Amino acid sequence: MAEGMRPIRARRVGFEKERGVLSLEADTGRSFVFVELSGPDAGVSEALRVLSPLAESRLPLQFLRIYPDCLSFVVAQGDLPQVREVLAGAGVTFEASEGCAVITVVAPNMRSIPGLMARMGEVLFRRAVGMYQMADSHSSVSCVIAAGQLAEAVEALRREFGLPEEAA
Repeated sequence: MAEGMRPIRARRVGFEKERGVLSLEADTGRSFVFVELSGPDAGVSEALRVLSPLAESRLPLQFLRIYPDCLSFVVAQGDLPQVREVLAGAGVTFEASEGCAVITVVAPNMRSIPGLMARMGEVLFRRAVGMYQMADSHSSVSCVIAAGQLAEAVEALRREFGLPEEAA
């Protein structure tokens, strides 16, 4: 060690985010759209044929899922008339469910909470909350439900995860 220098002990430094379920978020005014993909080009190429005109129309999609025979997504309720027009122009069979909401369980550092998505699904199922789709990210799990069931879903999840009443 150089003259005049002395070792400094580092304090414990943590970079981990807070763990556990921290809050609920709710987003209303959404529609869930389910599109059948069929014909000789079913699959990714057919999905792209459907998605390209939506992109050209600058319609923002959420929760996009592409499967070999279908695709689904969520749009703002106000965008649904334009989505219907674009999909009709693409000549595909589709169903649109209006009056949806997205409820999200926010849980930073979710790796410490195994089964969070299953737990959320079970809670909503026990309360007979219909689920259109679920998705997760690094810090949350979201579920598309009927907006009319949002209060029931918020209450059930708030109780399950021990969150205060102002959690959503």
